[in-house]
Order: sequence, then C-alpha cells, then structure tokens
Amino acid sequence: MVQRRQGTKGRPMTRREVLRWGAAAAAGVAAGPFVITPGHGQTFHWQRFKGKELFLLFYRHPWIDEMAKYYPEFESLTGIKVQQEVLPEIQGRQKIVVEMTAGSGGVDVWHSSTHVEKRRFWKSGFYQPLNKFLEDKSLTSPDFDWNDFVGGARAGVTQPDKTISAVPTFVDPFILFYRKDLYEQRGWKPPKTLAELEEQAQKLHNPPGMYGYVARGLKNASATSWAFSLFAQGGEYLTPDGKSALNSPAWVKAMDWYTGMLRRYAPPGVVNFNWSECSSSFMQGQVGIYYDGVNFANQFEDKEKSRVAGKVGYAVLPAGPAGQFPPTFTSAMAISAQSRNKEAAYLFVQWATGKQMCLRELLAGVGVGRGSTWSNPEVKAKPKMPADWYAAYLESMKIGRNGLPEIVDVTQYRDIIGVAIQKAIEGAKSEAVLAEAHKDFQELLDKTEK
Repeated sequence: MVQRRQGTKGRPMTRREVLRWGAAAAAGVAAGPFVITPGHGQTFHWQRFKGKELFLLFYRHPWIDEMAKYYPEFESLTGIKVQQEVLPEIQGRQKIVVEMTAGSGGVDVWHSSTHVEKRRFWKSGFYQPLNKFLEDKSLTSPDFDWNDFVGGARAGVTQPDKTISAVPTFVDPFILFYRKDLYEQRGWKPPKTLAELEEQAQKLHNPPGMYGYVARGLKNASATSWAFSLFAQGGEYLTPDGKSALNSPAWVKAMDWYTGMLRRYAPPGVVNFNWSECSSSFMQGQVGIYYDGVNFANQFEDKEKSRVAGKVGYAVLPAGPAGQFPPTFTSAMAISAQSRNKEAAYLFVQWATGKQMCLRELLAGVGVGRGSTWSNPEVKAKPKMPADWYAAYLESMKIGRNGLPEIVDVTQYRDIIGVAIQKAIEGAKSEAVLAEAHKDFQELLDKTEK
C-alpha cells in the first residue's frame, strides 16, 4: 500500500523509486516500516506490530476475492501475517456467533453484513468500537480520511450511541435496470416517477415474449426490494417511540403498488422469484424493466452469458410521492471485541478499506463506499461498466437509506413481511395481510428490543 509520489516528468513514481525515496528520507532506516503520506510530510509507522498474526473470517464476496490477491503486500508493508477462512454467508455468520459466544478470541477481523448484523452484534458486544482508533493519529494514517466515505456508508456502520462498529467496504444500493435498446426505439427516458415506471412497464408488456417488469416475489427475499416501494410511499418501519408502523396508510399504498406491479407485468410464477430468477429472466431478454442490487449488473454485460449485453441501461430508482430513496445495504470490515490483537487488526482494516484498495476494487467492477474513488482518473480511463452504471451507483449511494429496519432480529422481520408480500401477490387484500404482519412484528419487537 505504498503511496504514490510524482516521479520524473510528472508520472507516478514506481514502487522501487518510492522505496528509495523513503529510505533516503528515513536517513538509513529501512523504508518498509514507514510510508510517506502525500501532502502531509509525515511518516506513518506501519510495522509497529511486526510479528503479529491475524485470523480473518470472511463471507464469500467479490470484495474479498479481489482484496485477497494483495495479502502479500499487506504482510510486507506491516510485518503482520494473516490467515483467512472464507465461508458462505450463513455458515460464516453462524461461526462468528459460536466463536463470540464461546469467548474464544480466535477471530480478529470479519466482513460484517451490517444490514443483518448491525444491531444484533452491537447489542451482543461483538463489535470493537473504532471511534478512538480513528481519532488516534498514531494509529490512523493521515491519508485514510474517514469523511471520504459517503454519508450513507458511514451511517450504515454507526450505532444509536454513535459508536462506529466497522469501516465500510461494499455498499450495495438498489438501482434500475432497463432495456436501453427498447427505450431508444420508443424515444423514452428512464422513469422519474412510479407512475412513469408503471406506464412504461405496461407498454413493454407483451407476453409470452416480453414481460414488462420484474422484482423479487419470494418470501423473505422480497423484503429488500420491497423497501423501494415502502420508502417511495413515505413508509417507516418504526414509529417515533419504537413501535411497529406496519399498519400505517403508507404501508397499504406500498403493498398495493409493489404486489400489483408483479401481478400485472411480471412473468408467471414470480411469487417464487428470488434475485437469481429475476436476473436470469432479465438477462435472457424476457423482461423490460428490473431493479435489484447494483452488483448484479456485471452479469448483464457478460457477452458469453447474457443476451442483453450492451443493451442495458442503468438509472437511479424513480421517486414516489414521498421522494427518492434507494434501499441500500452495507458490508464492512469489523474488529472483534474479543481480539487479542485489536490495534494490529485496525491496521489491516485501514489497509483493506484504504484509497488504494478501493481503487482496485472499483477497477475490478466491485463497488466501494469512498466518494473520491469514483472520480479517480484511472477509473474514468479504464471503465469496466457503462458510464450510466457508475453515475447511477454513485448518486444512489448519496441518497440511499438502509433497506432493512435496524433491529436485533432482522431475519424474523424479513420472514414476517415476506409472507405478507407473497399472500398479497396471490390476491389477498393489502390491509388484511398487513394487519397480521403488524401484530407479528410488534410481538417480535416486544421480545427483542427491550
């Protein structure tokens, strides 16, 4: 993670030149322990914990795949050795809970899915608060810049008591995918409102060759995409005093819109569609409009697998009566409160979420929470995705909201609302399914939020 300085003729210095420069500046001290930070004239001691070993427990994720390529760099920079275990998300989360409950101290860093773990793990004391580390100039490199992370990303890792539980890595807002070729034929622009979206879906809908629209219909899985309709109609998960808000008029309007769109314009069997079925139908050219997590877009541009490669447009989700709030989900690097190597682990977290790593991730097509990375000249010079994907992604991060309620048992909430959505798709009245869901959700809150 050697920082770049300008070499001859304004070009970036090579690693060899930086090391030579650093060695001279350190007056004979080996360059490895220190990095000169641009604009600060300071050295940061990366090797202060040389000889430590860290154990990393990660869930399978594109961010981890890209980052792991550079572990030798981290070990050379810091003198810290790392071992990692990568598991599917559910298994990984189960292992974290087992390790923490046992108090083993065996995990130093994990990649936290904060949209599920944030409140539960905070209440259980699993997260090491990072506020004091971030404020400690001897521990935080001057060029790290916490405020470079967009506001939504920082909010996603900040708890009610203002403690910061992790550092954002991958930020996943939901955006709109649409058939750009079909829109251009009709002279259309991406929809700006829910009404425009529905009008376009209706006109594109021509089954069985083309369905106008698709989104998740499978219970539990639909809870994340459902949030778009809810926020657009002005719905909240909780009342100001922390009670269930599922019985409000905004929830009924949101349920009517979300399930009505799926009944009228989605492919048959949408009640059983998770993201994979939705993505597949869109990628095979069977659907005109789809929205989901921004990370699914890479497959649409794969010419070997996608029939719509080069034909997809990307846009921020349209606004509803209450405004424009893309549901957003944040993953982050967290330090275990039980780690015996907290400060060494913090160096890893800094490196893993630093500007250089975020640049590498974005160049590889993996989204990041740092605002400056998106305007980096190298990203603009080597785009992996279409320009409107980058624009939609960045704008959505700026205006997005946490897509799930910040409660202890997020999974149980997803089950509750997922059942309601599925029943409504199948024809049940929105008022009836939400009355039942409201009762179940309040019972959940009474049990877990005391």
